[in-house]
This record gives sequence, C-alpha cells and structure tokens, in this order.
Amino acid sequence: MKFLAHFLRRLLGPSLVTLVADLHVRLLNDWILESDGSFIHPRCVWKLANGHPCEGVYEGRDFYDRYIREIDSAYPDWHIIVNEIIGSPIGGTVVGEYQFRHEVSGLWYTAPFTHFYRIHQEQIVGVRYYMGEVSIHLHQSQELTDLSALFAFHSLN
Repeated sequence: MKFLAHFLRRLLGPSLVTLVADLHVRLLNDWILESDGSFIHPRCVWKLANGHPCEGVYEGRDFYDRYIREIDSAYPDWHIIVNEIIGSPIGGTVVGEYQFRHEVSGLWYTAPFTHFYRIHQEQIVGVRYYMGEVSIHLHQSQELTDLSALFAFHSLN
C-alpha cells in the first residue's frame, strides 16, 4: 500500500498543501528582500510582544513603515539576519536575529526573533513579532582577539 501511495505521489506531483507552503515561503522571501506595501492587507493586524520598541497591537498597511522608522530613529545601525523561512498552508514563520548598535556605548547587541505571518489570497493579514533575550555581540575583529594575552601573568623573576 505504501508503495502504491508513493508511486501515485510521484506521478501526480506534490500535494496542494506543499505547493501553498512553498508559495508562502517565496512570497515572504520576496517581501523581506523588498518590503512592498501591496503584499500587506489594508486591515492587517500587527501584534508585537515584549521587548519591541513599538510593543502593542496595531492595524493597517502603513504600520510596517512606521515601525521601521521607529527602529531607525532608536538604532541608526541595525539589521536583520534571516536564518530560515518556514512555509505552512496558512502563512509562514521567519526565524533569525536582530543586530543593532547602541549609539552611546557603541556596543553591538543581538536578539533572536520569530515572526509569524498569516497569509490569505497572497496578502499578509496577520503578523506576530516575538523577540528573545538581548545579548552583547562582539565584532569579528574582537572575537578573534587572543584572550590569553589579556590574562597572561608575568613572571616575578
């Protein structure tokens, strides 16, 4: 029976659920690369959890632009690193890391994030942003510093 099911699946191609999930991954990937407002439904609901500068519940297509402006004003140097986009029949999940620099101290920080997107008729209709614990991120040049030189004990002789 498994053999027959496997044969029919190969003959007929991927299921509709798989095709929709793949479409959602492609749509989210395109939107991340170029945030086009037409992909967002006019009554999209945005829910931002604890830790975000704009924490709360919002509605509308224009919220994303306001959110980006708020982040830009709070952290002039910041970017998002996307690790994975996972599609599903109802939308998709984006997992990654925020990286931003504190203006006063000059230190870089990182925070993991998960964004859940609900997609209907090729438009985002619901968004939930979650951010993990913020930690200090050392630049690559600082990470490669030989720490043994900093803590070497000099001989008393």
